Formats: sequence, structure tokens, C-alpha cells
Amino acid sequence: MLSRAIRSLGRHVMEAASEAGAMALLAARACVAPMGRTFERHELLRQLEQFGVGSLVVLSVTAVLIGSIMVVQSGLYVRRFGVQELVGWFAGYGVLRDVGPLVAGLVFSGRVGSRNAAELASMSTRDQLEGLRAVGIDLVPAVVAPRLWAMLLSLCGLYLIGSALSVLSAAGAAKLLLGIDGPQFLRSFSERTELADLGSGLLKSAAFGLAVGLVSCRAGLSARGGASAVGRAAKDAVVRSAVWIVVLDLLVARVL
Repeated sequence: MLSRAIRSLGRHVMEAASEAGAMALLAARACVAPMGRTFERHELLRQLEQFGVGSLVVLSVTAVLIGSIMVVQSGLYVRRFGVQELVGWFAGYGVLRDVGPLVAGLVFSGRVGSRNAAELASMSTRDQLEGLRAVGIDLVPAVVAPRLWAMLLSLCGLYLIGSALSVLSAAGAAKLLLGIDGPQFLRSFSERTELADLGSGLLKSAAFGLAVGLVSCRAGLSARGGASAVGRAAKDAVVRSAVWIVVLDLLVARVL
């Protein structure tokens, strides 16, 4: 029984190492693909519209709710310690550096990552990808790299827009719930938050977008079977992306 458990553990370790190696190779090829002549720039623009513009409404609504939630949470400390002058900083710091990029990444993975994995899995199960290979088309610059870069750029842009909406909604919530006027809130925000906070959130967003792109593309390309493979690919993309987002959030926060 012990030997069976050891063999099972070893098999899982080898599978994880093989998957990590495949994703690293895919990331390296996708990163240099835009410099090549076979990179599909029209596909990049199309995916930017689908992934970025298509996610703008849901991410904007989420951002507004995040800003309001941060004010509600800070209200507990305001009432207890009477630190109204810190509400703008508390909400802004949380939105820019911590909660904002994390929630945006998770919502993005659920909406965009699952869709991307399902599309690629559908193309794979219908032998469309094999057809492209048969006529000599490299899938990385033609299919994978445009989607990956579109996710990275889209999430960074959505983060910037969402951050602005979150701060504005936080200012409105502070006025309605805590009686803190807008100038006081914005003064607290501008005096205590730094450009590094925005840079940290932007770096996290880029890392999350890259992770969602890699995981979803890998899940879609490796799909085998019938219609059920499409559902499995979408599910695996969401679950694995969420795990990677949490891990990357911890690593970036530790470094910065």
C-alpha cells in the first residue's frame, strides 16, 4: 500500500513537472511571437475587443462594488477610533494594491479564461487545429500568442479603468455612509497613496493576465475527446487560473 502511494505521488509530481515545462515553453514562444512576421495582429485586435471591451461592463460593476465594500470595511475602524482622515488611504490602498487586482483577476479568469479554453478545446476536438498544422500554420503565433497578449493587455486596461471607478465609488460611499465629504476623501487618498501602489496593482494584473492566458490556452490545446472535453477544459482553466492567481498574488506582494 505504501509503495502504491509512493508511485501515485511520483506520477502526480511528474505530471505537474511536465505541465509546468509545457507552459514555460508555451510562454517563451508566445512572448517572442510578436516580433515574428507570422504573428496575427488582426487576431490580437479581435481578441482585445472580445476579451477587453466585452468584459468592461462586468468588471466596471465589480469595481464599483469593491470601492463601496472597502469604505464599509473602513467604517468599522472610523467609528471605533475616529480616524476619518485615513478612509481615503485605506480604500485607495486596498483597491490599487490588494483587493482590486485580485478580484479583477478572478472575475476575468471566470469570464474570459473559461471562454478561451472552451473555444480552443472546441477547435481541437473538431480537428480544426490539426487542419491548421497540416497546412503549415504555426499555432503559437497564429492562435495562442494573440489570445495571450490580448488577455494580458485587457486585464491591465480593465484594472486601470476599474481602479478609477472604485476610487470614485468609494468617495461616494464615504459621503453617504460616513459623512466624509469628497475633498477630504480625495485629499486622504492623494496624500497617502503612492505611484508604487498603482504600479504594484498593474504588475499583478499583468501577471494574472499572463497566467489566465497560459492556463486557458494550455487547457484548450490539450483537450481530447468529444463535447465533454470542452466542459472539462473550461472547468480546468477556471480552477487552475484561480490557484495561480492566488499564488502569484502572494509572490508579488512578498517581493514588493
